[in-house]
Amino acid sequence: MIRLALIGFGGYGWALVQVINQVAERVGCRLVAAADTRLADLPDKAHALSRAGVELFDDPLAMLAALRGRAEAVYIATGIPSHAKLTIAAARAGLHVHLEKPPAATVQEVDAMLSALDAAGRLCIVGFQALHGADIRFVKERVVSGRLGRVKTLTCHAGWPRNRAYYTRNDWAGKLRAGDAWVLDGPATNALAHQLTNLLFLASPEPGRLATPEAVRAELYAAGPVESHDTAAIEVRTAEGPLAWLLISHCTEANFGPAIELEAERGRVHWTMRDGATIAYASPQSSSSSSSSSPSSSSSSSSCSSSSSSSSSWCWSESCPADDGRAAMVANFVEAVRFNDPAGLRCPLAETRKFVLALDGAHESSSRIHRIGPEHTRSVGEGAEARTTVPGLDAILPLAAQRRCLFSDLDDTPPWAVTTEPFDLAGYRRFPVAFRDA
Repeated sequence: MIRLALIGFGGYGWALVQVINQVAERVGCRLVAAADTRLADLPDKAHALSRAGVELFDDPLAMLAALRGRAEAVYIATGIPSHAKLTIAAARAGLHVHLEKPPAATVQEVDAMLSALDAAGRLCIVGFQALHGADIRFVKERVVSGRLGRVKTLTCHAGWPRNRAYYTRNDWAGKLRAGDAWVLDGPATNALAHQLTNLLFLASPEPGRLATPEAVRAELYAAGPVESHDTAAIEVRTAEGPLAWLLISHCTEANFGPAIELEAERGRVHWTMRDGATIAYASPQSSSSSSSSSPSSSSSSSSCSSSSSSSSSWCWSESCPADDGRAAMVANFVEAVRFNDPAGLRCPLAETRKFVLALDGAHESSSRIHRIGPEHTRSVGEGAEARTTVPGLDAILPLAAQRRCLFSDLDDTPPWAVTTEPFDLAGYRRFPVAFRDA
């Protein structure tokens, strides 16, 4: 039985409690301890955990010290600024770590965590649950096997509006820093970080690997009353060859996406978080490709028909329904801990350094957070529901994705868009170089 601890159960950590309970009997694990600095403010959750036999702490470091030899692993579901400190402390306490995304705001923090984990011989998985989902793994298998041919381009666009309540839920939301620690909070860092990771994951032809960013060109904007970005256009050039674009915002009028489009030599992928993945192939289905279809997928053969979005002809398609992957993520972590098997982790910290590298590169390329002036924004709602929108942005995001470009590259350039230069990531070890927060 793998004994688990949890740091932070007031927010997303509570969802982890539910998933752990859901799979505990099947995968052989149980929650034995939990810590939250706001323990006194969480009486209902604390009572539920206590009734289940979970030992409670209001000091995470005290819990880590008390659990030496009494638990195998810890879930860290706290805010971005605390990730590095708590991961290093957990490794030194002899615990394997499941770290909530994003792993950190800077590559130097990731490197410090990796050094501590390596010295302790402990594993660390990062909670990008989409990489465990059957739909994303379905597409990845087609990339790795070569069925899709060489991946050429990937795009993702999404509009996820966020209100004042979202930005006041803690002391680091929407901030560039929390004290001396970089946070760089924003949709690319946090709420839609899964999608930047998905793009890098699907851009690599290697099993389980993310593509390595070589250079990034990015435009980071703030339309609302935040320090960090709430709107982003990011272009990543990878060492493996594919180009990827992420076009996202918290300031759209409607909620839509995320939607990924992947163009490869032999086919095209369309993925949404709601519907999963559909792959259309430009060549006839072979007997070998048919027989190797994933059991979680459904295939449909038909005569070639003209695609409405391209002059190419699509001969057949296959699909896989959406799967958020959280149960599979917990099961994967527990099994890797049981056998102390780093090769078994689907999303190890070392791979997610590439996500942080792309994120830091985006900030370096943008050089600062560019303000979208009040003449280009609109305030809607009141009180906790108040939020900022950018008129026209709902159309700009999908258009930039379709054109595979940044906002400033559009023929009909938004009046608030700013042109930036690519940032080369060769030998990049420490943030910041070109980015300024003042």
